[in-house]
Amino acid sequence: MNEKWLFRKELNFRDLGGLPTSSGKRVKEGCFYRSSGLYLLNENEKKQLEQMGIKAILDLRTKEESRRKPDPELNGIKMLQHSGVVSKGGEDIDFSPKGMVKTGRDAAEQKAKLTAYYQEMPFGNQAFKVMFDEIKAGNVPLLFHCATGKDRTGVAAMLLLFALGCDDEIVFQDYIFSNECRKSFIDGSMKGHREKIAKNPELKELLQMKDGVSEKIGRDVIAEIHRRYPDLNDFFAKEYGLSQQDLQDLKDRYTE
Repeated sequence: MNEKWLFRKELNFRDLGGLPTSSGKRVKEGCFYRSSGLYLLNENEKKQLEQMGIKAILDLRTKEESRRKPDPELNGIKMLQHSGVVSKGGEDIDFSPKGMVKTGRDAAEQKAKLTAYYQEMPFGNQAFKVMFDEIKAGNVPLLFHCATGKDRTGVAAMLLLFALGCDDEIVFQDYIFSNECRKSFIDGSMKGHREKIAKNPELKELLQMKDGVSEKIGRDVIAEIHRRYPDLNDFFAKEYGLSQQDLQDLKDRYTE
């Protein structure tokens, strides 16, 4: 896994470059970046970002999230905002900290809703189509981010890595690497709820999902893509309008 930290580790900012593809090549470095909210950048990090040659930034947060905590003004970079939230199944989920600290039957129901929600995210998601459209248009290097850089951003990275020819395990490992980046947040949450977890072990997984990512959900999302589309070429054609030639062009241009 690429551990070349460009910014503070807890920002979950990383280059997808260097990850191996099933053809024996690797994703080119300096083309695709993923991150948490850019409002978290300090002044030195903002300056560094402006010097990286990034052509476009895609903010996957909702309009309200972006309004409350806007991305900083960055010279010479195309700024896009398109929510990666999928409405189907998400309306009844309480994503607030309080909503993620549940026990007993409430915890089981919350986990079931979250699993279904994330499994739906790769399908018919207009924000991810915007991402691929920008890449096809040559607006690369591209950075995409949400609030914490782990859920919406994590699924976006899954799709991009699949399109570039990475296999399931590489895609999964990139997804769960957010847990390494956000380890301090996860550890703090577990410590803060230690007594409650001891009495309600089911709470631990919800807290993991709040501050990091769930390995089970990562596997489930990948499995759901394959369940609906045994052929990934069909998946990209029907969901994101990418032909086989489009996919080959992406691999030719962005792997080496």
